[in-house]
Amino acid sequence: MEGKRFARIAGTGMYLPEKVITNEELSKKMGFDVSEYLSGVKLRHISAPDEASSDMAVEAAKEALENAGMKPEDIDLIILTTDTPDIITPPTSLIIQHKLGAKNAAAFDMNGACADAVIGMTVASHYITIDPEINNVLVVASYGMTKWLDWDNKVLAPMFGDGASAVILTVSDKPGFLSSAMLADGSYWDSYGIYVGTKYPITKEMVEKKEHLLRFHPNFHKYPPDINYGRWPGLVKKVAEKAGYTVNDLNMVLFTQVRLIDIEESMKRLNLPMEKTHYIMDKFGYTGSACVFMALHDALKEGKIKNNDLVAFCTSGAGMVMSAALFKWIE
Repeated sequence: MEGKRFARIAGTGMYLPEKVITNEELSKKMGFDVSEYLSGVKLRHISAPDEASSDMAVEAAKEALENAGMKPEDIDLIILTTDTPDIITPPTSLIIQHKLGAKNAAAFDMNGACADAVIGMTVASHYITIDPEINNVLVVASYGMTKWLDWDNKVLAPMFGDGASAVILTVSDKPGFLSSAMLADGSYWDSYGIYVGTKYPITKEMVEKKEHLLRFHPNFHKYPPDINYGRWPGLVKKVAEKAGYTVNDLNMVLFTQVRLIDIEESMKRLNLPMEKTHYIMDKFGYTGSACVFMALHDALKEGKIKNNDLVAFCTSGAGMVMSAALFKWIE
């Protein structure tokens, strides 16, 4: 083990926009009780008109740096994980690097929909373990989906809120990152999403019909009810076993915060008590890419994660893509 490089989580941070819309307020606008089909979500934060994903990311990054005892110039690499960048190109991570003052950092964007935070954290860990020039990596997940919402869409609009979160990964002489696993099923690409790009160039007619916003695809390949809880437990088991552990060894399992019933059913199938997970959709809403790091940050604040605890992450995104990782918490 001597001389080997490992990656551990050194700090976390998060940011939520000031404006809040509660379920009660949105129900009046929609004309029905949105709580009837939202599982666990009670409110959503809405970014200001002039507040971009990069702005939220910088605020989350500042808190993560402070908690890690680092300065922006200590960062060697910035990985932005989001499907709501400021612009299509250049990369929004470069804007974050500039705004943050991380002058020594390389930067790139990743888009794995709402699974991308854990993918980014895994990639960051790999960089640290194999590249001696990469010692400190900022993985920042920012989500500005309300900029892409059609508020007349009574199914999709109530689900989403904005926010950002971040983790700092640093080189360690003890293993923090232990294992990872992914899966994908691209047959669901035509379920729902933001269908603009080279396949769907934006036209005047598209904008007039609000087809440039988040919407169901015309072919609408519907997700099965168990799209998450039917797959999450298997991924969690896989990362535990790859690292030489069993599910019962896990101290905390953090999932995408989209539906509380998905988390409850997953924990039931893992035969783990709800005390071994943490959910935040009731406090912060569903924040897509940013939600799992928010859950980590909040669990740490509440003292639910302690030194040497085994923490599993499991996330899912539209399309469909899923990612899981296992870390040992090292203080």
